[in-house]
Amino acid sequence: MAWYYVLNGSSQGPVEAAELQNLRQQNVITAETPVWTQGMAEWAPFESTALLAPTTPAGSAAPAALHACAECGKAFPEEEMLRYENSWVCPACKPMFFQRIREGVAPLGAFTYATVGRRFVAIFIDGLILMAVIFIPVMILTVVLTASMKASGTQELPGWFMPIMLIVEYGLPAAYEIFFIGKYGATPGKMLMKVKVVSADGGPISYGRATGRYFAKMLSALILYIGFIMAFWDDEKRALHDRICQTRVIVPAQG
Repeated sequence: MAWYYVLNGSSQGPVEAAELQNLRQQNVITAETPVWTQGMAEWAPFESTALLAPTTPAGSAAPAALHACAECGKAFPEEEMLRYENSWVCPACKPMFFQRIREGVAPLGAFTYATVGRRFVAIFIDGLILMAVIFIPVMILTVVLTASMKASGTQELPGWFMPIMLIVEYGLPAAYEIFFIGKYGATPGKMLMKVKVVSADGGPISYGRATGRYFAKMLSALILYIGFIMAFWDDEKRALHDRICQTRVIVPAQG
């Protein structure tokens, strides 16, 4: 029976039940790792399935250790694989793996990519913060405008009002995201959700790239939000603006 499992945020498989059990024994997957096979209504944690650790008859050799490849995610016997630092690589993926190393790009298995749900909550939190930030200058402008119109005895908006309102409405959100992403790699919402925006090699992004990513997000939204929806099926959870600006949204390893 073919089984599928989740590793680094993406579905892997199919693998046989025995191979999945070995992955659990080697701690490649955990008891909480979602698994699925035909006939199951939905994904379920490994520990809740009928899978049991294979037993080794007395006197027989223990099964060969298996490791998941950092590139393709499939499991192979340890003797067939190459270990590089904390990563294991299968024979077929060695060229691609070391090409990434030479280009200064982190291997696929090196990151834990933030889920779409986690990113959505971060955006929602940032939206609430921006509402509060924008509300204060809007209220001040409204009071000043009312006093100005009353003093001049006219109902016409003064020439300064609309430019300042545009700066408040559009400039503040842009400055908010560009500053926090460029300086910290995360807005307050992302900080609360423990996610971070990084370059393809895991490094910090510049203010210039943060600016480009902010405006690229507008493109993702303009095409009926398809640019955001793309993250659901992308192996690295990239939205359109992440692809354009070569960024990744990850869950940083806890030090």
